[in-house]
Amino acid sequence: MSNSKDLIPNGAWPVMLTPFNIDRSIDWAGVDALVDYYATAKVAGIFTVCLSSEIYQMNPEERVELATRVVRRADGRVPVIASAVAGSAPSEQADAVKAIADTGVTAVVLLPCLIADEGETNAVWRGRVEQVLAQTGNIPLGFYECPRPYKRGVAPDDLGWAASTGRVLFHKDTCHNLDLMKLKLAATKGSGLKFFNTQMGTLIDTLEAGGHGFSSYAANLYPELVQWVSINFDKDRATALKIQQLLAIAEHSINSKYPASAKYFVSQNAGVDIATTCRSVYDSLGRHDQLPLLALIDYVRSLDLPIDIVSMGAPSSRAA
Repeated sequence: MSNSKDLIPNGAWPVMLTPFNIDRSIDWAGVDALVDYYATAKVAGIFTVCLSSEIYQMNPEERVELATRVVRRADGRVPVIASAVAGSAPSEQADAVKAIADTGVTAVVLLPCLIADEGETNAVWRGRVEQVLAQTGNIPLGFYECPRPYKRGVAPDDLGWAASTGRVLFHKDTCHNLDLMKLKLAATKGSGLKFFNTQMGTLIDTLEAGGHGFSSYAANLYPELVQWVSINFDKDRATALKIQQLLAIAEHSINSKYPASAKYFVSQNAGVDIATTCRSVYDSLGRHDQLPLLALIDYVRSLDLPIDIVSMGAPSSRAA
């Protein structure tokens, strides 16, 4: 197995949106356009079949088909990872891992909240992960502390153990607690595991503590800026801090009606031809929802940033 430096590059890993047609079937042309958008932004990699992809509103066949399409469209330009979604039984998890691995992804991501119920102990959880490892050969794996159906964090000692196996190469952390993240980074120091923060306001802090990048909403909005901060934070800290602050505000602006808001933003800012249609709770956006996003687009375009913004769309004054 290649080491994680080769498989999981440092930087921005957008949590890929899934474009849908009006009838809520998957918009495959939109999927291709989004992959091209991320690749053009030169992100570290793409995380598809994640919560932002609306995985709980897909059937198993669609998840496999989506991962397959993203891998094919990426065509080696960027690595792709995807989640395994299954019941808590290790055999079910292992079968889901194998199905996703067969699509050609770089690594398959386990969701801790699906491996053990909310009331079950960390020991039970670790025991099941051990069985999944045993039943999935040498397939590279990762963790994503998905907040649904409930958020189950991976404790520092459990993350250190997982890293020591050499099989778990990616960790998307959602604890939003800097002290706890530093404990996890200390527990995995020197291993092959790459640690990705989801709290934009503490990204640079975690990078300075040994983290490797970012994987959350802001990487959908401005993937090239997240990538720049992740790679250049130690070369131009003052500028990196300013961009981090901007991204934290930008990310918050889409929270209320995500992922429809992010789909709208990407379509308006980068000219990616996708609709706001979703299968999850939020679907359409009113003008009241759109105006702050359009204002954000205009504001960022007015700034003197250290890199070119990926922006192929017309000015945001166009009709919604």
